[in-house]
Amino acid sequence: MKPALIVVTGLLVIVGIVPAASPQTAAERGREVFAEQKCALCHSIAGIGGKKLPLDGVGLRLKAEDIRKWIRTPKEMKSTTTMKPYPNLPEKDMTDLISFLLTLR
Repeated sequence: MKPALIVVTGLLVIVGIVPAASPQTAAERGREVFAEQKCALCHSIAGIGGKKLPLDGVGLRLKAEDIRKWIRTPKEMKSTTTMKPYPNLPEKDMTDLISFLLTLR
């Protein structure tokens, strides 16, 4: 992109003629993390995904810290779970994923 075009585009955004790209929310990014980590292979949301382990309403049932434990160390939450732990999920991804899951009410 040429420098003059960048300046003009920037000015148009500032004065509101061209809308700026809205920043992605944590929950939106968390939805992407959910997809990237292939969570839907086991978990469903609104009937889409693994039917045995629905996450509908998880945002009402669990607090953020409990969701974190389920993801990082699931055996601490339920010793008989078959869920694999995700101890190496980057913290930003973890926080965004939790934000997304908390929207599931």
